[in-house]
Amino acid sequence: MDTYQLLRSALNVSAQRAELISTNIANVNTANYKAKRLEFESYLNDAMNGNRLALTTTNQKHLNPNDELQPKLITNRNTSLKENGNNVDLEVEMLNQSTNSLYYNALTAQLNGRYHMLNQVLTNS
Repeated sequence: MDTYQLLRSALNVSAQRAELISTNIANVNTANYKAKRLEFESYLNDAMNGNRLALTTTNQKHLNPNDELQPKLITNRNTSLKENGNNVDLEVEMLNQSTNSLYYNALTAQLNGRYHMLNQVLTNS
């Protein structure tokens, strides 16, 4: 998997994570709602280190399973912070939102830098 594919996957997950964090925040007072998160970084590390399983397709028209890393949705069912069964911690979600925003900005800066470098190579050739 090349760098552009990794960056694309990471940007997509960051956008999905932002939506999920917003959903958690919106449901902060919903009875029995359990906070959700996306697990992605361990899959990204495995892909970067070449530890992904090689999947095969039985038909050339099938989508390539290795084109993009997919995050895993995890629901935290082990805790309840409130009497109504809800376990969303607003402070944690706000921190996650800030962290995800910084992560997204770093990824876009990295991608922009790579495109700029590619553009320089093409215009100077």
